[in-house]
Amino acid sequence: GTWKLPGDIAEGLVSSAIREGYGLVDCAAIYGNEKEIGKSFKKAIKDDKIINRDELFVTSKLWNVDHAPKDVKPAIERT
Repeated sequence: GTWKLPGDIAEGLVSSAIREGYGLVDCAAIYGNEKEIGKSFKKAIKDDKIINRDELFVTSKLWNVDHAPKDVKPAIERT
């Protein structure tokens, strides 16, 4: 999981985890570190070619404040 993982170290730690063989990364927009984690995905998939996208399982969450039908799509697009 990436909860409470500060953004300034998130990219490096997730990159290391992927290099070590982790294929599942648990995220959420509310964690505030998705941008950095996204950079680690790009690096692992496109730049370093450590893992293929179809081998990387990424989860996120629809936060409780976003369950109203009008809020679902924008929340998913943010994550």
